[in-house]
Amino acid sequence: MKIADIGNSELDFRQTGEARLQEICQRFGLENASYAHIDKHHNVVHGCTTFSAEWVRYYVDNDLVLADPLIRFGATMIAPIDWSVFDNQADYAALFEAARKFGVGRNGLSIPVINPFGERGVFTVTSNAPRTEWDALVAKMLPALRHEAQVLHLLALDVIETVFNFPSDSLSGDELDVLKMLASGLIPSVIARQTGHSSRMLEALTASITTKLKSRTIEQAVARAVSTGFLKWSDFFADPVAELVNMESQRLCGGIVRWGGRSHEFIAFEDGRLVRNADSFQPVQITDLAREFNLSANEVVEELACNRDQRLRIRYL
Repeated sequence: MKIADIGNSELDFRQTGEARLQEICQRFGLENASYAHIDKHHNVVHGCTTFSAEWVRYYVDNDLVLADPLIRFGATMIAPIDWSVFDNQADYAALFEAARKFGVGRNGLSIPVINPFGERGVFTVTSNAPRTEWDALVAKMLPALRHEAQVLHLLALDVIETVFNFPSDSLSGDELDVLKMLASGLIPSVIARQTGHSSRMLEALTASITTKLKSRTIEQAVARAVSTGFLKWSDFFADPVAELVNMESQRLCGGIVRWGGRSHEFIAFEDGRLVRNADSFQPVQITDLAREFNLSANEVVEELACNRDQRLRIRYL
């Protein structure tokens, strides 16, 4: 896993990633903030941070990205991770101890973010406030921080140093409809069926969208469309709904997300973290889970490689 810099990228507000993180820290009274975009396909983590240069150098020189549980679990989880869950885990004690020595912060919260194209990111904030104050602060600022995580995710999707300024009528009605459907995670065959377009026409509309938004990929076109106001970020980022635990392994095995307030989707975790205290989870059968969220029980069973009668534990977020 390699690390690349996105600190010089820009959205329409003309702030670099680092400058936006500094503004977030000032607004909420935080010690530090960072964002990591996890590109598993190219095995690269793009990052921007307010952490000290000394800590960043130490982190990179010692390849800590390979041992960092926040990167590992951020690539699979959907719920915010309070660093306190790692307090009694010997595997990560040295990393967090070193981070605190370099002034990263005594308390931390990492927020995973995902969109329909599968890109993952982790937004982290830290504080030196006493634990009770930190808990109250997290409860108060979490909705705003989730919004910031998604904005920073858009920043990571576009690493070209450009300020976008497209005319409001640059996309036709058909192109805008197709762009919204693509941003919502619909595959081309479904879009063609819903719009009545032929596959060739759909290809032409998609090519026109990327050309007009000066993008190389549809993912980049979506990021630019959001940054310029064509799309709302809340329409296509996943909203975490629930986490699931495999009762046999005691590990998080999956989660339920909702897209733009509409349909639910089950996401299986490749290597979810160990849940040492499952008191906040309640038993649920896969058939009942599928019925509650209008999912396919067969797909859930296949994703988890289990049987329909297996019981899981669920925690609503």
